[in-house]
Amino acid sequence: MSETSNFLIHKHVTPHPHYDFYLEVGGELKSWIIPNGLPEKTKNQIVAVENNLLNKSIEELESQVMFEDSYGVGKTEFWDKGSCTLETNKDIKIIIEPLGNKFNGKYLLHVPNWGRSTKKRLWTIEKIR
Repeated sequence: MSETSNFLIHKHVTPHPHYDFYLEVGGELKSWIIPNGLPEKTKNQIVAVENNLLNKSIEELESQVMFEDSYGVGKTEFWDKGSCTLETNKDIKIIIEPLGNKFNGKYLLHVPNWGRSTKKRLWTIEKIR
């Protein structure tokens, strides 16, 4: 069963530059820090660090200029946003088909076995189509 949702991606300029990926899932906002950029080719797995937010909405985050996360304080630059289809929505596996200007295709977000026992859950994001 699929559902329609929204996403937002910021490029976060900190001492450790990275992307902040926000996704509405089941009425709540999930967030990941992606330090090595988004995957452009299929089967290229990139680490995504789960990041807990304090009751923010995509609209609030979209207009935010400065932001602090575990990678530091820095300016956020809008990278892409849009709607998406969630094909699988589970606690450790999400299949997303985003319809953004830059971020589009089909992606798998999942928690591998090695990412389940860390302080902050480590996910991987992989382009699957």
